Amino acid sequence: MRKGFSIAELIIGIFITLLLVGVSYSVFLLSTQVKMTLESRAEIVQNQRAVLDRMTRELRQANVVLTVLPAAEILFEDGHGNISSTPVQYIRYHVDAGNLYREVSHYYFTADPATHVYYNDEDEFGNPPEAAVDEDRLVGEFVTAFNFSGVDVININISFTDNNQTITLQTNVAPRNIN
Repeated sequence: MRKGFSIAELIIGIFITLLLVGVSYSVFLLSTQVKMTLESRAEIVQNQRAVLDRMTRELRQANVVLTVLPAAEILFEDGHGNISSTPVQYIRYHVDAGNLYREVSHYYFTADPATHVYYNDEDEFGNPPEAAVDEDRLVGEFVTAFNFSGVDVININISFTDNNQTITLQTNVAPRNIN
């Protein structure tokens, strides 16, 4: 009568154990990779969605859209200001080298640079106003496509690529203050 396991049984047992450990480790690595990919994608979507939400909110309040659509950038009069209380400002969203920027500018006449005027105003000599950029801030990264289209409703399409993942966001905006 034998007690214990033979060498062959031990080798088969060790092999099966190693096989189970290897499979478990592979499943663990795969699930970790999937988790990291999903977290990365969720972060990209969340950050870029915030950019799109701000752009949508500002376009909804626009008094006039100066850009002829379709276009790869947009310039519009900020609907939150007017000459009497808050100076009129113009907002431009544009892409440069894969980065999305939000530019805030205003127009003025050389004779009175402190007074903001409308883009289509003329001074007493019939001269158009000068433009001055107040701020040009980075608001989004990894932009691979960016365009606007539409007439009464502005369609925004924006694509981002990061970590070999491309995400495209789309929305439609109906400006409230444009006649």
